Amino acid sequence: MWEISVFYCSNCGYYAFHQPSDVQVCQKCSNPMTLLNMHYQDFMNLNYSQRDLVIIQHMLQASPTLSAAIAAPRRLYYKRELVGAITQQVLELEQEIHELNETIEWMHSIIWEDFYTKHQLEEEIRQLKDTLKAKDRIIRSIHEKPNRSRQKHRRRK
Repeated sequence: MWEISVFYCSNCGYYAFHQPSDVQVCQKCSNPMTLLNMHYQDFMNLNYSQRDLVIIQHMLQASPTLSAAIAAPRRLYYKRELVGAITQQVLELEQEIHELNETIEWMHSIIWEDFYTKHQLEEEIRQLKDTLKAKDRIIRSIHEKPNRSRQKHRRRK
């Protein structure tokens, strides 16, 4: 009589009873199955929940990253949640950048307007100074003409 052994899939937890000489492949996920270090009769004496605990313990021992794999859907949810939050933050930052760019454009136009206004005012001041100098020369020349004519009169006498 052939001995029957218990095999389990370390990927999905499926278990089956086979002869140890055969290479066993999981019927659910097509991964190779692992021989459980327990006699078939001892395994059969366990109830279903005890069997599940034995399989889970062996799976955890064989693959310490399994607990990480079990938590992966939650972490994946957190990653999706994180991506959603980051996407929202990126949108808010893009809006802020747009507003800041508009502010910069407004400030740039104000600065150039002020620059041109200042330049125009400086030109107007220069023209006014020139006009004042010209008027001042005219006034001086008017004041000097009577003095010159008096001096000429005095010399003639």
